[in-house]
Amino acid sequence: MGDSRARSALVHVGRPAPDPATVAAEARLRSTLEEVTALDLEVEALSATLADFARVYERALGDAFQELHAAERLVRRIQALEGRLAALEGELRAGAAPQAEARRSAGRLSVAAAAARAARTRDGATAEEDAPEREGDSGDADADEAAALLEPEALALKRLHRSLARLLHPDLAQDDGARERLGELMARANAAYEAGDLATLELMSERLGAGELDPDVSPEERRAHLERRTAALERIRAALGRERERLLRCDTARLLAESRRRAQAGGDLIAETHVDLADEARAAFADALVRLGRLGTAARALARARTAVMTKIERRGPTGARRAFDPLAEGGLVRMGAARLERQRATPAARDLARKLEEAAQAAPAEAALTLLAFFAEEAGGRPPDAIARGEGWAGVWERLRPALPDAPELARVLARLPRHLVLGARAHGDEVVAGVQLAEAELLAGVRIALEREQVAALARAVLAALGPSEACAECGASGPAQHLLRTRGLDERHGVACPGCGAILRSYWRYGELDGLEALAPHALRLGLVAEVTAQLAGTAIGFQMLPAERERLTAAGLLRRFAELYLVPYDVSLPDEALSVGTPRGVLSGKIPVPPRAKLRLVLDPACGTSPEGLLDQLRHRIERRFRP
Repeated sequence: MGDSRARSALVHVGRPAPDPATVAAEARLRSTLEEVTALDLEVEALSATLADFARVYERALGDAFQELHAAERLVRRIQALEGRLAALEGELRAGAAPQAEARRSAGRLSVAAAAARAARTRDGATAEEDAPEREGDSGDADADEAAALLEPEALALKRLHRSLARLLHPDLAQDDGARERLGELMARANAAYEAGDLATLELMSERLGAGELDPDVSPEERRAHLERRTAALERIRAALGRERERLLRCDTARLLAESRRRAQAGGDLIAETHVDLADEARAAFADALVRLGRLGTAARALARARTAVMTKIERRGPTGARRAFDPLAEGGLVRMGAARLERQRATPAARDLARKLEEAAQAAPAEAALTLLAFFAEEAGGRPPDAIARGEGWAGVWERLRPALPDAPELARVLARLPRHLVLGARAHGDEVVAGVQLAEAELLAGVRIALEREQVAALARAVLAALGPSEACAECGASGPAQHLLRTRGLDERHGVACPGCGAILRSYWRYGELDGLEALAPHALRLGLVAEVTAQLAGTAIGFQMLPAERERLTAAGLLRRFAELYLVPYDVSLPDEALSVGTPRGVLSGKIPVPPRAKLRLVLDPACGTSPEGLLDQLRHRIERRFRP
C-alpha cells in the first residue's frame, strides 16, 4: 500500500488525462507488475518452505550423517595405508631399497597433511572444502565451481540505489503525509542496499517508475517509457519463473515431495532415512573391519620382506662399525589422504565391488578396465561419448586399451564371460534410453567411486578415460588418436575443446548449451584423476578457470596465462586493451611475463589504472557481450 500511495503521489499530481493508448499501456504495466509481485511472493514462500524443511531434515539427520562420515573416513584411512604397505613390500621384494630422501620428503608431507586434516576436522570441514586451488592436483572441482558462479553486483546496487534516492527525495513531497511516505520508502531502499538485495531494489524501481515525475512529457514519450518498464518487468517475471522452476526441481523439493508422499501413505521419510543411514554406517564399519583384517595381512607380508632385505643391506655408522640398514627407519610411513567421497549410499554390495575392483586392477586388469569403461559410460548420462556410441566403438576403444592389459582377449570374448557385477542391458536417463555394457545395479556405481581412491585403480581409470576421446589428427605434431577433452575456461564463460595429448595443441574449440552429457559430462573425473590440470584467476572477484594438460601447467608462465585469457575472452568478444595493460598478480606481487605460475597460487588479473577501465568495468563489458551471444 505504501508503494501504491507514493506512486500515486508522485505520478498523478498535476498530470492531464492520458490518451487511450497510454491508458492501455498503463494497464499492461499494472498487470505485469501484479504478476511479478505475485510470483515474487510465491518464490519467497516456496524458498521459505524449502528452507524450513531443510533445517528440520538436517537437524534430525545431522548426527546420523556424521556417524556415516566417520565410518567412511575410517575406511579411507585403512584403504590408503593398505596400499602404501603393499607398495613398500613390492619395492623390498624387487630388491630396490627405498630412496631415503623420498621417504623423508614423503614423511614431511604426511605430517603436514595429517595436521591439515586434523585442523579441518576440528572446524567441521571436509578435505577439499578449504583448498579450492588444489583442483588440478587433488581433483575436487566443486569449490572453484561454486566460486565461479559468484558475480559481484555492487555496480547494479549502487546505480539503482542512486536512482531511487533521486526519486524519493523529500523535496518532491507536497505535504507532510507524502514526506512521511517517501521517508518510509527511502528507509526500505537503504535497508535493501545495505543487505545487497538487488531484487528488492529492482522491484521498487519498477513500481515507483523512474522518470514519471515530469508532467510535460508527450503521450508518445510516456507510452515508450511505459513499454520499456513493462519489458523490464517481463524480464524480471521470466527470471522469477526460472527461479521458481529451479526451486521446484532442486533436491530439497524432491525430498519434501517424497516426505509428503510417504506421510500420506503412513510412512515417515526422515525416520526411514535415519534407519537407512544407520544401516549404511554399520555396513561401512563392517567394511572397515574387513579391511582391517587385510591390513594385518599386508603388515605381516611387509614384515617378512623387511626381515629378508635387512640381512643383505648394511651401512657403516659414524664410527666405521657396520650396522644393519632398516629401510623403514629412514622415513615415516606415508599415510596418503583420500579425497572426500561423494555423498551416496554405499551399500554392502557396492563395498564388496570396491574391494574386488581394487584386487582386479592388479590380478585381472582386463576385468577392471571393462568395469571402469561401463562406469564412465553410465556417468556420461543420456548421451555416451561418441567413441562408444555404437558397438563398434566399444570394440575400437577396447583395442586401444588392450596393449596395456596383459593377456586381454578381444572384446567379444570378454563379453561372453562377464563378471557378475556387469551385464548387457539397458537403462534410462531422463528421456533417453541407453543400451550396452553396464553395472548390474545402479547402487554399484558407488563401489567404483570408492575403488577410484586407490592409485592402481585410478591409473587404469586414467587410461580408460583417455581412450574415450575423439579420434583426431594433429596438424602440429602429426600424431593421431584419441584427443583429450578440456573445459578450456569456466566461470565467466564456459568453452570446451579437445587437445592433442602429445603436444597440447587445441584441435577444436566449442560451446555446449544445456545440461552436459557425453564426454563433456566426464570432465570432473578427468580433473580428479589428473588427466587435466586447472589454473584459476580472479577478475574483480569472479573466479575464472583455465584447464590444460598437466605438462602445460608445469611450464605455464604469467605471459602464457594472459595469452589464454586474451584468446578466450578479449579476442572473441572484441575487447581492446592497450599493450601491457593486463598482468598477473599474487599475494606476493605481480608476476613478470616469463615467471612460471606457482602451483596452488592465488592469482588475480590486474589492470593498469591508466588503461581507461577497471577490473569491474572489464568484467561487466565481457559479461554483457557473453550474454548477447545467447540472444536470438
